[in-house]
Amino acid sequence: VIIGISGSGKTTIGRLFANFLDGDFLEGDRRHPKKNIIKMISQQPLQDEDRQQWLGEIEDDIRSAIDRNRETVMTCSALKQSYRQQISLDRVQLVWIEVPAQVLTQRLKDRPHHFMPPSMLDSQLKAFESIAPAENIITVNGDRPIDDVMQELMAKALQRFPHLKKPWWGRCT
Repeated sequence: VIIGISGSGKTTIGRLFANFLDGDFLEGDRRHPKKNIIKMISQQPLQDEDRQQWLGEIEDDIRSAIDRNRETVMTCSALKQSYRQQISLDRVQLVWIEVPAQVLTQRLKDRPHHFMPPSMLDSQLKAFESIAPAENIITVNGDRPIDDVMQELMAKALQRFPHLKKPWWGRCT
């Protein structure tokens, strides 16, 4: 699960990583109920209770991928430790895309056709809980060209999971 603050590049990196794995890709933002999207468009920060249905649907997607033995890359902001814990099911690896706030601000300004306006960035930064070493999350520097980010991610993933060097059909046993 590719995690990070809005504008960190979760979708771009997630799609590329799913392609690298020859796996499925699911965009976590598509799991938001309509009321959440309306709230964000209206520049109202989401609260924990707003995120519960969304996190539950992402958790269901993860369980489904595990049950079907399908390598799947998905995205989720997972700003709080409790959210990350909820989606850290068996066989799930979280990948944090770390990007400085000023870069996130610029990226959101350059992304005009998204429901998350740049004015909402502060609410995400305030909601974010630092990642603890015990969470065992792969962290990559998202403040570089996408090819460099992907090289770092692939190197760290292959180091942790050497079996990823095999083709997908060799990994599904």
